[in-house]
Amino acid sequence: MMLYILLIIGLVIYEYPIFAYRVILKNITHGEDNFAIKKSIHNDRHMKKYESLSDDIIELNIGGQKMSTLRSTLTAVPNSKLSLMFSKDNTKTILPIDKQGAVFFDYNPIYFNYLLDQLRTIKRMSKASGYQLQFSPPFINSHMNFTHMLVDLGLTPDYFLSPMEGTHINLTVNSLAGWQECYRSTYAVPFDLSVLTKACNGSRLLVACRPVNHKKMFTLAAIGEREDILHPCLPKQCKINTKSKKKNMKLLCSSRYQCITQAKRGVGWYHVNNQTWGFVRGSLSFVVNPCDASNLDSDYRLCWSSQLERKQGGGDRCGSAKNLQNSNKWERLIYYIN
Repeated sequence: MMLYILLIIGLVIYEYPIFAYRVILKNITHGEDNFAIKKSIHNDRHMKKYESLSDDIIELNIGGQKMSTLRSTLTAVPNSKLSLMFSKDNTKTILPIDKQGAVFFDYNPIYFNYLLDQLRTIKRMSKASGYQLQFSPPFINSHMNFTHMLVDLGLTPDYFLSPMEGTHINLTVNSLAGWQECYRSTYAVPFDLSVLTKACNGSRLLVACRPVNHKKMFTLAAIGEREDILHPCLPKQCKINTKSKKKNMKLLCSSRYQCITQAKRGVGWYHVNNQTWGFVRGSLSFVVNPCDASNLDSDYRLCWSSQLERKQGGGDRCGSAKNLQNSNKWERLIYYIN
């Protein structure tokens, strides 16, 4: 019996170091695996971080002067011509390359370098629409040439404006870019032209109309420069009031006015003081009394009468829809840009 006990004790003493070694080895291996996994995760994160920070260096030849900048600088204004040129997805635009492989632009290097500084600032800003950006020239007397360069590169506000000009039927609201609404009222409210010098005092206007329940589309719209939108009409008939004394003779004119529009970017604007404001498509000759009632090209004719003319019937229209004065089912809208 004593011999059996001693044999058991001897076996335990012999096996314990092997078991302990295996446990230690297993723990070490498990620790190494954890370390390897953590290291792998760290490396993956580091690589992803590195990849997100990586940016192509673009070599440029600007009028014979070599420059280097990042692709992210040249693409800082999304959808500009410059951005599309240097987009990694660009497969359409073929850029001129010099003998050293640099992209060549025939611009004043001082102007382009000044532009790059502004693009570097923009890419660090919160996202702004292209039509909200204003680039400044390096010198006062360089404005014209600097602007020509911006036009070439698609970096002017007009490049991001939609629509830019003309008359439009069934224009969707979602297609507007760069425009800000400044006026809205139903046809039941007499139109006050003073809104053009108050809320809607931009350099360019988009004038539109539609049924009140058509929120996604304008029935008719037109764009005009401020200096063009008040083209005057002339009285159709005038005569001297013979009953007045010679010293106080007055010229009496009827409410019928002859309007001869001059198309400006496809739109013929007209205006009768304290009576009518509107547009047609192109250059036309017609009579207003107080509004335009012609059926010629009727889908492209808009007329809003003033408060003074409401008693005479108005004749307000939105395209082919006529006599809308006092209607609360149709509305007027004006948008502007500075």
